[in-house]
Amino acid sequence: MDPTPPSGIDVSRPSVARMYDFYLGGKNNYPSDRAAVAAVKEALPNIIEIVAEGRHFLKRVIRYMCYEGIEQFIDIGSGLPSADNTHQVAQRVIPNARVIYVDIDEAAVVQGRQILNGNPSTAFIQGSVLDLEPILNHPETRNLIDFSKPVGVVMMGLLHFFDIDVDRGILNTLRQTLAPGSLVSFTHGVLDFQREEAIEPLLAAYARTPTPLIMRTMTDIRRIMEGFSAVEPGLVLMHDWRMDMAEEGESEPPRSLIWAGTVLTI
Repeated sequence: MDPTPPSGIDVSRPSVARMYDFYLGGKNNYPSDRAAVAAVKEALPNIIEIVAEGRHFLKRVIRYMCYEGIEQFIDIGSGLPSADNTHQVAQRVIPNARVIYVDIDEAAVVQGRQILNGNPSTAFIQGSVLDLEPILNHPETRNLIDFSKPVGVVMMGLLHFFDIDVDRGILNTLRQTLAPGSLVSFTHGVLDFQREEAIEPLLAAYARTPTPLIMRTMTDIRRIMEGFSAVEPGLVLMHDWRMDMAEEGESEPPRSLIWAGTVLTI
């Protein structure tokens, strides 16, 4: 049985946050989301493996940031909380690590707050990466995040929903706000290793959601990063980024050729 939708939430249209919840084995999704996932799986049969690879990348990034001395994080476009959330990974390294989760999806925020209840080092707020000021100045953000110290910001699978100039504006706003030593990570769908006809069904599936997907070449993704320094090895396929940061004993993730990721220094 599907969960009762939060009051005022329209679940007749698919939500990217709830689709990711389904990919990761969660239960906070509805028929519209599962239908959209089915369409994506038709276009990209290994989408579950790709999402698992993305979660493994996120975990390595958070661990890297922790070992660089970062104790506070903002996860923008986080989606619904699921296995190995940002705060769980960070707090295994730094027990008092603080995490702000941000999503535009009201249902994700409501359900996320329920899941995080009782963890005083976390908060879940509603906001859009297209309007960062209310996120950065939200009372809960200001309560947990000390902007005079380095912050780790992660935006997994987010920037490929916007134009390049918009993405650059997001990064520049973060640079103007965050303290030196901060780190910003993002992932992005990449075209270089895919035949155009192979991803057309994928793009069509996302075109039916409120947030159509924009795949780009590595060259175009690097345009987003112009003016920023990247942690080695730079912008690479997710599987090729710092596998030495994996948790001890963790299985190697699946390898896809469709998602790239990086960590930028501020």
